[in-house]
Amino acid sequence: MTLRKLGVLDEKEIALRVSQLEGYANHLERDVSSYARGRKRFWLQHEWDLKNKNFKPALRAPEIWEFCKQWMPDANLGLAVYGSVGITPHRDDSYADWRAVGINLGEVEGWQYDCQYPELYWTKEQNPSNPRICRVPVGGIFEFNCKNPHAAIGPAEDRWGIFLWKLKREIKKSHKYKEYIRENR
Repeated sequence: MTLRKLGVLDEKEIALRVSQLEGYANHLERDVSSYARGRKRFWLQHEWDLKNKNFKPALRAPEIWEFCKQWMPDANLGLAVYGSVGITPHRDDSYADWRAVGINLGEVEGWQYDCQYPELYWTKEQNPSNPRICRVPVGGIFEFNCKNPHAAIGPAEDRWGIFLWKLKREIKKSHKYKEYIRENR
């Protein structure tokens, strides 16, 4: 499966969503991922702590989250990214189920995607590595297998993007996650 286009927002909708994100710019923090050193970001709904492999409460922005849920109704968390620091090829961490959605709200040179898993699930039959550079227009919304290596190349200084994930079933069923949800309602 390559990137699958879900839609393209018009200029008015892009401006609205960028304005909403800019209203939360004071929540931007430097990314801790070694793949995106110096990138600015904030989590939506829940934050996945890469180091400790657990969740922390994150920004609740109803107007942004309602928009996100239009494109991925089963999303549990999201990541808003801002600025000119991209991310090098990586696979998303263990919290994420296979399907992810990207919402591009600014200029980016390209989106590198290496379709090793041909579907939105694990399979023994994998494609050989063959990274490709895809063009994602401003306003472009796409789905992809987040366990395939992917990267954002050359984002503009004022570029916003949002990425959405559904949690893996094993994570949602875990005692640790249930306890976190109980404590953070």
